[in-house]
Amino acid sequence: AVAAVAVETDEPPRPPPARGGMRNNVEGSDEKDFDPNSYAYLIVHYHKTGHHLSRSLRDFLVAGTDGTTGPVSNDRENVFLHRMHEEATGCPRAMELNPGVIHVQAAPNFFCDTNVLAEYLLRNDNNPREKRGVKIVHLVRDPFSLAVSNFAYHAQFPTPEVWVKHVDPCAEELWFERQSLEDLVRPTLLAGNDPVMNSGDFDGLHRICTELYRTRKVAIEREWSFYTHLRHLDSENALSLATTHMMIQGRSGGDILRMASNIVKLRQLQRLEDQIRLAQHTPPKQERMIQVMTLSMAEFTREPRASTLRFLDFALGNASPSETKERIAAEYERSYLEKVRGGDEHITADKEIKNGQDENIVEKKGALEGYLREHELFGRVLGNIKRLVDNALRDSGGDDVGS
Repeated sequence: AVAAVAVETDEPPRPPPARGGMRNNVEGSDEKDFDPNSYAYLIVHYHKTGHHLSRSLRDFLVAGTDGTTGPVSNDRENVFLHRMHEEATGCPRAMELNPGVIHVQAAPNFFCDTNVLAEYLLRNDNNPREKRGVKIVHLVRDPFSLAVSNFAYHAQFPTPEVWVKHVDPCAEELWFERQSLEDLVRPTLLAGNDPVMNSGDFDGLHRICTELYRTRKVAIEREWSFYTHLRHLDSENALSLATTHMMIQGRSGGDILRMASNIVKLRQLQRLEDQIRLAQHTPPKQERMIQVMTLSMAEFTREPRASTLRFLDFALGNASPSETKERIAAEYERSYLEKVRGGDEHITADKEIKNGQDENIVEKKGALEGYLREHELFGRVLGNIKRLVDNALRDSGGDDVGS
């Protein structure tokens, strides 16, 4: 169990599920043939946890069955509005996951009751094709590394994303004029005997933000934008400002807490299915309806070929021949290494990113992560989230290194 979050404690022992992990011998076993068209696929990512990787994984799934026996891509950037939800339920708006279709989604708001979320994930209204379940691939990252990467990415000149020139990182952002991110993550991150966050942490984060944003005379007189602050504050203060935005602003940011909350929510979904299977005496070999594999960019960075094979085994089972999986994995490893050597703009590792003080932020990555770890508030909260990430990766058979 994850020590940093409290959920139901009287759960039954969980049988070993097919959620990823070390490669299984999916061919030559007594398993019946897996039909990928009977499952919906949902690949979830957040800012700086693998936008490009999510597209690669989608393409792997199509290539894994040669695009003939399914699944197929819906060819959409997102399947529903990111960072948005229904006012009444807290579930994403218009979440319809069709069987045999690969859906990619950035920053979903899974703020609803676990039973309702399960219903939304599994519903198959007005679709003649049988839907036996959903396979969810959850791309996560060590929050310390995520925070520094987010800062470095947005402090580039020119900035890849112009919204940083217009957003107020400290102004309260609400849904439906009343729902705050703090309210919505309270059941997952602020509850229990050992919560990820304390009730005063949002006030503390907001205080850090307001103490840094437009407090200097030059920043006030020249009306510095958020982007200008990231460029011209000293790197530790600029990192602090960028990190508060990724933690307290639910609509333009907040993905660090959104990622953590969704890790907890997906674990609650799996526990719910465990309880139902136990109550119904479901045979252990019967496929689970909600299957979750948690992956990190670090795994694909360190072992691109092996990580690709693990993903394909989880997603396609024996529906894809081993030689096809091996070919896809080898091609991805080659293309990824070429992108690193070519300095792809979305890969900040080993790049030179200088701020307005001519400091190379990437060279200071280790020191900046150390600053966050030793910070009284950031260190505690991000440290608790890192434990969530590490446990989720271990549950999926990976390494607890979500960098």
